[in-house]
Amino acid sequence: MGEVIHAKDLRPGMTYLDNGNIYLVIENTFNKTSMAKAVIKVRVRNLRKGGVSWETLSEDKYEKAEVLSNTMTYSYNDGQNYVFMDDKTYETVEIPLSKLEWEKKFITEGLTVRVQKFGDEILGISLPESVILTIKETEEAPKNSGATARLKKAVLENGETIEIPEFIKQGERVSIRTSDGSYIGRGKEE
Repeated sequence: MGEVIHAKDLRPGMTYLDNGNIYLVIENTFNKTSMAKAVIKVRVRNLRKGGVSWETLSEDKYEKAEVLSNTMTYSYNDGQNYVFMDDKTYETVEIPLSKLEWEKKFITEGLTVRVQKFGDEILGISLPESVILTIKETEEAPKNSGATARLKKAVLENGETIEIPEFIKQGERVSIRTSDGSYIGRGKEE
């Protein structure tokens, strides 16, 4: 058994092992009353199975999971896997399409991500906070729409549909939040 961590010491960003799963702590709460045992709740992402949930923990100890992440660039999709390459070592990593259900909405050629590993096991990727994508298709704004906050549907270059302000036109680049797929603003060219 590796390094041990008490449940009350779990903080966002930490990873731990429990019942064969690897959890990444997103948020935590600690509630202690004078008469009762401490109640520790953590919002976690299961790095092996995917999904986010709230877990109630007792004051137990858990084994810390040493999850390493390496910066890699998306190269291509071979039909079954996404292939990422380390720009320094030229090492490539293949991740099955099924393991990146949410992330695939934002993966474009040349995107830099953090590939997460536990030993030799590839757990997944961490996306940047936002990505810039091109509006492939959207309806024209009415001539008298003005600068209102009304939204319209748009199809991005990757086929995903989002809601954008009426003033955004087809062909424009927009910044999209990867945590929920929402519009942030016009994309800044590099």
